[in-house]
Amino acid sequence: MQITKKQTEKYLHKFFIQKKQIYMAQMEQMEDSFAIAFYTQCIESTIADGYEMLILDHSSSNYLKAHKHIWNVQITDHFFKLAAIHHTIRMVRRYKKEITWDTMLPFLSHIFLLNENEQKMATILYQCSCFSRIQFSTLFACVSTRYLFAETEISPSVMAFLLHFWYNSYQSFITSFTSYVPFRVRLGKATGT
Repeated sequence: MQITKKQTEKYLHKFFIQKKQIYMAQMEQMEDSFAIAFYTQCIESTIADGYEMLILDHSSSNYLKAHKHIWNVQITDHFFKLAAIHHTIRMVRRYKKEITWDTMLPFLSHIFLLNENEQKMATILYQCSCFSRIQFSTLFACVSTRYLFAETEISPSVMAFLLHFWYNSYQSFITSFTSYVPFRVRLGKATGT
């Protein structure tokens, strides 16, 4: 039996909402208002990215949509974790005087239920970002193909797509996160400084 486009959209919506509920529940015990705000926006932004890439974008070079037929709850979980890791690293690097990796890693790990290997992966990616933003972006694209779809080969077109996707994902995320309340004001209110 052929699955219709509407059924596919329904399954994808279900996967994203299930994961959102799990991650939001993880934040219920937290008291750090900055981390709560940051990761709430991260979750919402990731849902928007997923919807845009898997439903709305019909370009032939869309690497994520090319894998829509195998998309499941585990891939959705990995997609959220990658986005959270990526956005956390980029934010920490951008605002390194105000916030540290060691401060954010426990929140990231708690909310997104990172296991030990995922925490190690995130830390290695962060360390790479400290040496070279370009190398970080390239490595992150390679990690994405492996972590999402267990693919070890990456073509130039897939690399270009993922570099573009993660760059735009972070830009739209950080713009929406800081559009009404600037980063330093948001962090200052959360920390009381």
